[in-house]
Amino acid sequence: MWRIRIHGRGGQGIKTASQIIGSAGFYSGFQAQDFPLYGAERRGAPVIAFTRISKDPVLERGPILSPDIILIGDETLLNDPQSAPLCGAEPSTIIFVNSDRTPESLKHNFTVMAINLTDLCIQYLDNHTVYSSALSAVGARLLGIIELPDLLQAVEDELTGVSSKVMKGNLDLARKIFEVIQPAVVSEKVNKPLIAKQLVFPQHRPVIEAAPIILQPGNMALRKTGNWRVERPEIDYEHCNNCLICYARCPDGVIGVDSDGRPEIDYDHCKGCLICAQECPGHFINTVRETGMFP
Repeated sequence: MWRIRIHGRGGQGIKTASQIIGSAGFYSGFQAQDFPLYGAERRGAPVIAFTRISKDPVLERGPILSPDIILIGDETLLNDPQSAPLCGAEPSTIIFVNSDRTPESLKHNFTVMAINLTDLCIQYLDNHTVYSSALSAVGARLLGIIELPDLLQAVEDELTGVSSKVMKGNLDLARKIFEVIQPAVVSEKVNKPLIAKQLVFPQHRPVIEAAPIILQPGNMALRKTGNWRVERPEIDYEHCNNCLICYARCPDGVIGVDSDGRPEIDYDHCKGCLICAQECPGHFINTVRETGMFP
């Protein structure tokens, strides 16, 4: 069985990428399983998806803890302790990162492959945030057991409903990635026999122990949701007239007022919704794409 784990952010097509790889594996004559895992977060929050491909029926269930291939759609997740995209990686694990930096500059104790998928998505799709067909093509190509026609068929099936122009762009993008990436050597791991475990009979416990009753004070401020951002707002203080409309319109209350009466953005918790930039009457708030890794 081959196991692929995909990391990215909500809205980047991570779930669809896992579906495309699963469908392509099925069209190539294998058994396949794919599914995402995420909560009720908004666009930009870290998400994860899994794909299993096997010659035999896939009886495993649940998250993939020891993947053969890890695909990371956003390099800013590399230092995110909650996503932990490299967790479970072994020396033999093939790691791909969507980045315009060299693999050596990513400074991790693993051998990684890095290609700038964002520029390719802009070139072929005129979109810099949707990586579904790009990441699926990378995974299928690295796996080395999926043929290009089967991948293209999977892309067409999973993207049914898009315009012919968008479909052509996704198909051309998949072909291009098959050209620039070479298959890796991925050994199929032997499935361990399934062993039935002893039944556990739960005991009756008091409701204070059994129910999700929260007795501690709120700690949401400790959750740095700033790593959800794809783009950040930056205030042009040379032209800002301190009208504080951005302060009033921020839905998360992360824009405060400093000692000089100027608006100040709390980047640890700003999710990058950019409502402040839209509401600024003078358009003095710029949007800048996030790069690098979140501290």
